[in-house]
Amino acid sequence: MARTLTLLITLCFLLSGCEQQNKQVALETSADAETQENNTNTADDEQDLYRMGDWDTVEEFVEANQGKVVVVDIWSTYCAPCMKEFPRLIELQEKYGEQIACVSFNINYAGLPDQTPETDLEFIEPFLKRHGNTVHHIVSTVTDEKIYAQLEFYAIPAVLIYDTTGTLTDKVLEENAYESTVFPRVAELLKKPEPTGESDEP
Repeated sequence: MARTLTLLITLCFLLSGCEQQNKQVALETSADAETQENNTNTADDEQDLYRMGDWDTVEEFVEANQGKVVVVDIWSTYCAPCMKEFPRLIELQEKYGEQIACVSFNINYAGLPDQTPETDLEFIEPFLKRHGNTVHHIVSTVTDEKIYAQLEFYAIPAVLIYDTTGTLTDKVLEENAYESTVFPRVAELLKKPEPTGESDEP
C-alpha cells in the first residue's frame, strides 16, 4: 500500500512538472511568434514606405503614370535645402490628388568604401516616416555620380516635371523652387489657375 501511494505521488509530481514545462514552452513559442510578427510588420511598413531602385525605376514610375503630371524630387539627407523643401512635394500631391503623381528619389549612396545602398537607411527612413507615404519614395541603388551623369546635372536640389504624355518638360535646379517655379508650372500643365506655394522661412 505504501509503495502504491509513493508511486501515485511520484506520478502526480511528474505529470505536474510536464504540465508546467508545456506551459513554459507554449509561452516561449507565443512570445517568439509575437516578436516575429512585429518584425514582419516593421519590415512591411518600411517596404510600403519606400523601395530600392535606380533611374530605370523612376522612368517606370513615370511611364506607369501617363495621363498625370509627374513630379520627381531628387534629394539627399546631406542636402539641407532639399530637406527644407521636401514638405512642398507632399503639399503638391495633396493639392492635386489623382491628377498628379509625385515621387522622391534619394541619392545618398555615393559608393564610398564600406558603403552600400542600404548604409544610410538609418538616416533616410526616419525622415521619410515623418513625412508619410502620400507620395512614392525610391532610394537609389546606384551612386549619386552615376545619377548626375545620367541626368546631365551635378547638384541638388533638383525637381523634374513630366507632362501627361510622360515627356520631361522641366529640370528645376534651384533652391526654394516649389513656390517660384514648380507650383506654377504644374498648374500650367494642368491648365489650372496659378497657385501659390509657400516655403519655410530660413
